[in-house]
Amino acid sequence: MAQARDLQHEFYDMLMESQYWLPETMLNYQRSQLAQLLRHARANVPFYEKRLDPVFTATGDIDWGRWEEIPIVTRHDMSAHRAAMLALEVPLGHGQSSTVASSGSTGEPVQITSNRLTFLTSNANRWRAQRWHDLDWSAAYTARIGSDARSVYPHGLTRGRWGPSWDAAAQLGQAFELHSDATMRENLEFIRRTGSRYYSTGPKTLHVLALEAERLGLELKLHYVLAQGGHMDDEDKAACRRVFGARSLELYSSKEGGPIAYPCDHGTGMHVNSESVLVEIVDEAGHAVAPGASGRVIITPFVSTAQPLIRYEQGDIARFGPPCTCGRHLPVLAAIEGRSIAIFSHPDGRQIATMLGSGARTALNCSFWQIAQVGPLQFEVRYVPRDGSVVADEASARSAFHAAFFPDAEVRFVPVREIPLTAAGKYIEYINEWARTPPRP
Repeated sequence: MAQARDLQHEFYDMLMESQYWLPETMLNYQRSQLAQLLRHARANVPFYEKRLDPVFTATGDIDWGRWEEIPIVTRHDMSAHRAAMLALEVPLGHGQSSTVASSGSTGEPVQITSNRLTFLTSNANRWRAQRWHDLDWSAAYTARIGSDARSVYPHGLTRGRWGPSWDAAAQLGQAFELHSDATMRENLEFIRRTGSRYYSTGPKTLHVLALEAERLGLELKLHYVLAQGGHMDDEDKAACRRVFGARSLELYSSKEGGPIAYPCDHGTGMHVNSESVLVEIVDEAGHAVAPGASGRVIITPFVSTAQPLIRYEQGDIARFGPPCTCGRHLPVLAAIEGRSIAIFSHPDGRQIATMLGSGARTALNCSFWQIAQVGPLQFEVRYVPRDGSVVADEASARSAFHAAFFPDAEVRFVPVREIPLTAAGKYIEYINEWARTPPRP
């Protein structure tokens, strides 16, 4: 009897080779994947029945020169047209479908339906990045994630190995999951008790964990901290390095798009997972920006056939960088610079999606803040002072705010003891509470 194919292993092996493909070889591969996705979506997904017409010729061929004429899919589309975006059937071998919901921290929450093949390719991409950074799959790994009732402290949930099944060392590894309700002290105790050398959660939670360990005087060493669900800035990385001796691995991914890019072990940027997703950086009109210019991130995952996302707006501003010196030919994201979805609004209709620079954080002598729009032109900067020995320079911070956002805004500074996490365990730095407040009668 013939053995069943191990698609995950095959794809991983391909990734280890394809990262060195020349750009033209990768382009041909991507177009072969996109062609299958486009034909599947046009035939099986009502939402795309006419939407893809610009790229299809009268003979049924695909005109790649008209790719940018395909309308961009927005987060609102996913909510308003959810039923129409689901495939009536998926290609043979893509597996059963399952649905998850995004947290809605960057806008309205949406549901995403994925098939098993997206899970297999995501694992392979993650393992490739972990191999780049020489992570030890035989060690223990803890992830602070989700709300599975079985993962509550003190026992957590044992998930088994976290490396690939065919790797001998990975057979020794153990992955643990800890509920997001666990306190920082409980997380530290759990990491110590399980002997975890790797720990994964949001970047700001990692920073808070490091400061709590420092405050308690705990000696706890980690090989790596893995950040997901947000940008890990230099202060976050420095705190984890100082307290845990840990290097940082920041993952650029989303529930909608899966793994998008991972940091190179040699360079300073992130390599795009080009074998799994097409990443475009475009201007407001949806056209590719000039090399090195910033623009909106648009993604098309290749094997998301249960709910295809063809030219989906990821919600970030980024720019491509020059080729990496590591020898891999995968494109490089030089920086994720902010959100493309507007954060704050002005009564005159202007909207802003930028972020406040680190100079304001220095002026306030804080590591953490939450900047909230609380009225038509009223804002609060809630910040956690590092200590009481330095007086906050609110005038400088206010000037920085006015330069970044609206010069006529009213800004109130509120020192707080902590920034609360959301129900999903996320740390939200920018929030428009005014837009979310129902109008009063």
